[in-house]
Amino acid sequence: MATSARSRAVPLLVARRGARSARSFSSESSSSYSKLTTGFSSRISNVQESFFYPVDRVVVNVPATTANLGPGFDSFGFALDVWNRVIVQKSDRFEMVVEGEGEGRISLTEDNLVVQCVRKVLHSLGKEMPPLRFECQNAVPPTRGMGSSSAALVAGLAAGLALGGKDVTTPANKKLLLQLAANEEGHADNVAPAIYGGFQIAFNAEGHWITQRVHIPDGLQCVLFIPDDEMPTTEARAVLPAKIDRKDAIFNIARASMLINCFATSQFDPLRMAMEDRLHQQYRKHMFPFEPIIKDALEAGAHGAFLSGAGPTVLAITGGVGIANVGSDTMSQFLAEVVSDAMVSSAARLGVRGTAHIATPSYFGLHSNGYDRDGEQLW
Repeated sequence: MATSARSRAVPLLVARRGARSARSFSSESSSSYSKLTTGFSSRISNVQESFFYPVDRVVVNVPATTANLGPGFDSFGFALDVWNRVIVQKSDRFEMVVEGEGEGRISLTEDNLVVQCVRKVLHSLGKEMPPLRFECQNAVPPTRGMGSSSAALVAGLAAGLALGGKDVTTPANKKLLLQLAANEEGHADNVAPAIYGGFQIAFNAEGHWITQRVHIPDGLQCVLFIPDDEMPTTEARAVLPAKIDRKDAIFNIARASMLINCFATSQFDPLRMAMEDRLHQQYRKHMFPFEPIIKDALEAGAHGAFLSGAGPTVLAITGGVGIANVGSDTMSQFLAEVVSDAMVSSAARLGVRGTAHIATPSYFGLHSNGYDRDGEQLW
């Protein structure tokens, strides 16, 4: 009976995490959080989840994300093929290990964001967090505008749901994960693609976070210039005005609409106009001189370029040549490297140190594997 139940269990998904330094949770009451964690359930899903074997170890992967895309402030974002991995395993004592990006500076204590997320979800499910060992393997640079904090939120929350017996692969529980993560973040432009992958448009409607996928043109590549210096999101948001001019709102509405049409119809050329912005980038240029880097990227052949998230990373769109398969020949990579060199040279003239990376969008969001005490894979 137990064996057949195990074989029929629907895969329990966990999250990945972009480990980041500790931060405080929102002030949402534990009772309202517990109510939200209940989510949508049915008799069948409750029965199925009752068959799940206890998870002893969870391996969670989550992608980097880029948000805003120019005019889509707090609304647009897509996943990048750059991943963080978190391994959570039951142990006889708490332990935190961080490797890669953030090593030596991310909190190794229980105030780490991933640990906080796991504890909060388990508490909302009426469970105490057992002693756990956390191993974070990070490729996403923290506080660079590539969604590291959103990755940490998604990873920790999803891991907590899985450890609490929730099947995070179902649409209902993925929606629940989105609600939890977006409520903590305050917007869903990064967490939505971290969960669902691809290009997502996200907004809040009557207390519910809604997201919908947009087509990404074949052959699109992303050239990222990642400065060595960080830009804390809180500081970047603090410089934004409380009100904007109507003409600036109209400017962004038109370009955001054109941007969606460009992606939906695989038009690359208009992106240089469609990725212009007047809601956030102009107010942040005194914090980091990104405008010359964008200009030089466009002159080198990029279709469009923008400040990724709150910055300071600058992302340029290239690709869409030949048969639009970046792995079919060297042309796409060659053109992306030309843009990369132009961005690095531009930054050097400005006295800005950093590195470049060429990535592709990820059509997949969080994925994970779970193992029992004997090391047998459960999903």
